[in-house]
Amino acid sequence: MMKTVSTFIFVHDQSIILDFIKCQKFKQLDNVKYVFVGGKDTSMIESNPDVIICNKLPFNLEQYPKLTSYTGWYAIWKNGLYDSSDYLNLLEYDVNLTDNFDKIVKESLNFDVIGYIPFNVHHNNFAKHKPWSEYLITSIHKNYNINVHEFIHTLPFNKECSVTSNHTFSKKSFEDYMKWVDPLIDDIKHSGLSGHQVERSISLFYLINKLNHNLIGNILTHFQFDSHGTQNISQDKFKNEYNKLLK
Repeated sequence: MMKTVSTFIFVHDQSIILDFIKCQKFKQLDNVKYVFVGGKDTSMIESNPDVIICNKLPFNLEQYPKLTSYTGWYAIWKNGLYDSSDYLNLLEYDVNLTDNFDKIVKESLNFDVIGYIPFNVHHNNFAKHKPWSEYLITSIHKNYNINVHEFIHTLPFNKECSVTSNHTFSKKSFEDYMKWVDPLIDDIKHSGLSGHQVERSISLFYLINKLNHNLIGNILTHFQFDSHGTQNISQDKFKNEYNKLLK
């Protein structure tokens, strides 16, 4: 039987959702839902059945905007909005996909987790960069008695993971990750860079728990527009490159 895939796109501005719907940006993907995170105006999208507005759901974490797209992950998990799916594409709004993205992903649905931007686990910007990892590492040790740096030291020098939150999960793996990370969020949410901590938690989850994961490069481009202002990226980047998302 063919496995079913649902796609959730995490967005913080209703005008972006309207633009994407107009240009059919994600038309190659199945069961696409836009997940609106944050507190901006939603008056033009509230009646759209393909839009989920997190701050209107019974269970949400929208009071912690620095968690970025994780608040959307939490909302679809806690409110059971993915139950009919075998797999979930969880994608940021600021990505471009190759025309064969859906085909390639569906050929890899024997994996628990799929990431799209390979990154070496021994790189300084993964777990060694304290501002992007310290709260997470401390919380993992507190909750699971695992020393993350010692664990990473056991991995091969060429071992890779995917650092951005753009991933595809099996339903079970998504649920397992959410249950695993849930107690960590109480610590992570206090970091002004908590979105970066969450991103690293995803790969640490599947590495620590030895999940069957795959990394597929060159089929997803992440523009990293830094919507929450945590990477010192000029907002001119958004102005200059936004149109690239609409092609």
